[in-house]
Amino acid sequence: MANEAKNSITIPLKKVTLYKHGIGHFERRGKFKGPGEIELLCGPEDIDDMLKSLLVLNVEGGGIAAVTYDSAKTLPTRLSEFGFDLRKCHGLLELIAQIKGSPVTIKVGTTKIEGRVAGLDEVEQAVGESKIVEQQLLLYCGGSTLKRYGFSSISEIALNDTHLASEIQQQLELLFQSIRKKDRKLLKIELTEAIEREVVIAYSIPNPIWKTSYRMMVDDGGRVLLQGTAIVDNVQDEDWNEVQIALISAAPVSFIQPLYEPVQPHRRRIQAQGHISTGPFLAERAQNFPDSFGNDMSSSGAFELQIQERFKANKSLEDPLTQSLTGTGNWRRLGPLPNQSREAEAVNVFDAAQLQNVEVEVSESGELFEYKIATPVTIPRNSSALIPIVNELIDGERISLYNANRNPRFPYAALRLINTTGLTLESGPVTILESDTYAGEALLDVLKKDDTRILPFALDQSVSVIVRDNFERKPFWRVRAWQGFLYLDYKEETQKTYNLENLSDKEKIVYIEHPVQTTLSLVSDEKPVEVTESFYRFRVQLKTKEAYGLVVVEEGQNYQTVRLEDFDSPDMAAVKWLIDQNFVDKQFHAFLKQVIEKRTVIRLLLEQRKGMHEHVAELKQEQERARENVRTLGTSSDRYKTAIDEAEDKIVLGITKLNELTGQITELRKEYIKFIGQNLQSDIQGHADGAAAPAAEAINSVTAS
Repeated sequence: MANEAKNSITIPLKKVTLYKHGIGHFERRGKFKGPGEIELLCGPEDIDDMLKSLLVLNVEGGGIAAVTYDSAKTLPTRLSEFGFDLRKCHGLLELIAQIKGSPVTIKVGTTKIEGRVAGLDEVEQAVGESKIVEQQLLLYCGGSTLKRYGFSSISEIALNDTHLASEIQQQLELLFQSIRKKDRKLLKIELTEAIEREVVIAYSIPNPIWKTSYRMMVDDGGRVLLQGTAIVDNVQDEDWNEVQIALISAAPVSFIQPLYEPVQPHRRRIQAQGHISTGPFLAERAQNFPDSFGNDMSSSGAFELQIQERFKANKSLEDPLTQSLTGTGNWRRLGPLPNQSREAEAVNVFDAAQLQNVEVEVSESGELFEYKIATPVTIPRNSSALIPIVNELIDGERISLYNANRNPRFPYAALRLINTTGLTLESGPVTILESDTYAGEALLDVLKKDDTRILPFALDQSVSVIVRDNFERKPFWRVRAWQGFLYLDYKEETQKTYNLENLSDKEKIVYIEHPVQTTLSLVSDEKPVEVTESFYRFRVQLKTKEAYGLVVVEEGQNYQTVRLEDFDSPDMAAVKWLIDQNFVDKQFHAFLKQVIEKRTVIRLLLEQRKGMHEHVAELKQEQERARENVRTLGTSSDRYKTAIDEAEDKIVLGITKLNELTGQITELRKEYIKFIGQNLQSDIQGHADGAAAPAAEAINSVTAS
């Protein structure tokens, strides 16, 4: 009824690397002879990190069929998905009652009888003076025949349906594992070859940080002895027996991404003609360079050329079969090259990784990229699997990436990758190992072939960055007249200096991300090697212990306005200064001169009207005083009556003059407003040879006063 049990063992723990951010990197090594399974147990809170970082290597090459692990469903849920439940079976009778209709073969004595389970019967039989009840199996034997067989006479019951037998085996395995591993999760690594080989298993899961304590002892002579002790906590569910311990004080990037729980994305139900656009990318990639940067990218171009030459050299080592099959829709061998066998004891983790066989068929149609696994994969019910899809060398460069918004003091250790695999790499988490040691984690967005991406994975505290800002307002360089306003244009220069210092004993390549501002143009001598949607990227190469200052200069346009229609504006002093000093061309000079002349005429008329208005007001006051005297003295005051009449005549003449002045001013204003509506401009004379600076300073001082 059951298949033969596979050889299942565990691999001993050999190395533990602990970090200050709550992650431990564990490495197991051991000999294993297949076919069989290597088992790993971890807590439910660790399973996501295990799936993200698990690395399995057959050091001498060969097959690793798959890595399977428990379903995220609970035990009752998984058992309820079967057609029957073994938990309700306390013996054979309960089991037989749940598998009615199943084909079986029973053995009675030496006779084997085939049929289908039809049910159970209870038959009373006399034994001496007493009666006993015998349980009997009701068997359908074909045609119209039903037979009963007492269980006391049946020595064997064989299940003829392999699917039913498999379900019983799976349920028994589930029940056994629930007792054996409690609430822990089981991962099984299947090896298919019947050869003894060395296997390496590495993974990163949460672990308490290591701590330090210090003691300082001072002797009579003033000498100080410092003693430091590391405190390491083992909270794993096993002993660490002769395990190599490494303690790292770096700060790698680390995160938790739910990979264990199956994810079924929600899809909207829409009309047939509807379309749903995808969301924007989170990561920024380098864009095509503007023409203005084309002649200033020698350092980046040299790097790209070096990468291409390395990639060509790698390709020249491939076997002819692989070279002939490259291209869309063909089989690719992603693993060891022919005749690359090595002695097991001489192979490190990186070399062993290159020996892994991965064969996939890739095809691309538009934005669709497909992987097809060459070897069939078996995944039991309610289990999942990790299946290799790529194992190739990829060209890249170890760099440091500085972004002041992320960390103002230190850059991030990063990898600058060029996708030379010929494949489209899907998005997902990336665990970075350096010299067989866990270095950090990163996120990779969809990466097309030959595309470039930067993956930051840890804080690089071996490079110090201090940023200084400076702002300068440049002199006026142009004057414009437009729709009644005078615009005095000037430039504003912002200067940001990135002071870098390499504190390590190794050369460093630092990429600096400087924000792109649409209102500013880049005018510094140093040009970016890459431009993203939001940043200029500058490349700086630092030698050992070297300090360097990268100066990024940007220039923006601004202006000061003078409202020419405003006759009371003090800013007209700037206009007079421009005329007197001949800072503008002849046409603009003539325009400004007429502005002053027209404004002068209008201002004189305004002053005359103001004076006439005051004169009329005085006449009205005199007339009102005369009328008051008439009311006081009565009709005998002829002199006052005459004064009233004379004042009235003067008032009428004054009002007439006021109306004439107002009419003249109105006409002149209309003419003036039309005149100042011209669209003219002129550079400030001498700006190109530097003479504009004192002129602009003079204008600034005049307008400020």
